[in-house]
Amino acid sequence: MNVKETKGEILDQLSKLLTLSHDAEKGYQEASENVKDNELKSLFLTQSRQRSEFAIELDREIRALGGEPDNGTSIAADLHRAWINIKSTFTSDDDKATVQECHRGDQEALETYNTVLQETDLVASTREILLRQKQSIDSANSTMARLALVV
Repeated sequence: MNVKETKGEILDQLSKLLTLSHDAEKGYQEASENVKDNELKSLFLTQSRQRSEFAIELDREIRALGGEPDNGTSIAADLHRAWINIKSTFTSDDDKATVQECHRGDQEALETYNTVLQETDLVASTREILLRQKQSIDSANSTMARLALVV
């Protein structure tokens, strides 16, 4: 395992998580627009707001390290959201498909958080923020997994 310990490497890892948070914020926002069920809309909007808060925290950490945060989304996530929109247009059970895609997105986020936490030499305060964010994503992921079975 190659531990990321230089300031530049740490900033790169935090920037990766910042982009991921922006992706999830936008993804959950669009998911809320794609579902018919009002409870799902509310859940997705709550997740979108939470990911926006994560982005603000990560932005603060990046600035504290002297970095310049990138507030954009990734091309891969933009394509994924477009795929979800196309899929929901042609799928009769689009609420279920949307929940499944949110679950998949959260699983990918968890993998990225795990990698950053394992492979990056972070100060304790930053590590605590990431662990708390990861725990929230894990909880959302569990909720999405349960919902995918019943929607």
